[in-house]
Amino acid sequence: MSIQTLNGDGYTIEYNPGTQSIRFEGTIRLQSAEEYAPVKALLQEAHRATPAGEVLRLDLRQLRFLNSSGINTISRFVITARKEDRVQLVVLGNQDIYWQKKSLVNLQRLWPKVEIDIR
Repeated sequence: MSIQTLNGDGYTIEYNPGTQSIRFEGTIRLQSAEEYAPVKALLQEAHRATPAGEVLRLDLRQLRFLNSSGINTISRFVITARKEDRVQLVVLGNQDIYWQKKSLVNLQRLWPKVEIDIR
């Protein structure tokens, strides 16, 4: 189980199968759903690899900025996870990053079982 990493201009996304977590870091300003396709694929792969009944963590605490296309990508992922309803999804956020306080709570509107932990 090796760690998979997506690197771009100003950001890193790291999926660690051992900890069942995806860590986002930096600033992501991709322009379209097509540009977010590798991110979507990594989220889906992590979801498939997480055993039923276990926790998959999205760690956004070091993600300074995510544009609307990125928020849409994560929202669509939450909707897909909700439809399958086989893993517990936990989203970790940073209370000092304004967009996270405003946007991450909306994920619970998409799926009330999502645990949002903003500290």
